[in-house]
Amino acid sequence: MNDQGEELLARVRAVLSDAGFDETATGAEGVHLIRHARGVMLGWLPEDLAQPRRRGPRRSRRPAPADLPGLRRAFGLAMAAALRAAGLTVETRGDEWLLVAFERAADAS
Repeated sequence: MNDQGEELLARVRAVLSDAGFDETATGAEGVHLIRHARGVMLGWLPEDLAQPRRRGPRRSRRPAPADLPGLRRAFGLAMAAALRAAGLTVETRGDEWLLVAFERAADAS
């Protein structure tokens, strides 16, 4: 990633941290940041939520994305609001990802 990409990644991390959304380690639940050609993609994996105990065979601990649509939406809106309040350009990518785009250079006129 170029200097602009590293600066954006650092800025996104700082804004999210200030808002209480700390990035998690690779492969863990929580907020994930991924470098992208147009900026930084981020999403949330809610694996750390307590799952109700079920009787019978043990099921997968990772909830399917469709299991938590309202919570996913609220979390995404909260992250997007924090990023936009910091002056960053945020685009929605499906139901699970946000793209923080590089700032466009001013048109030379």
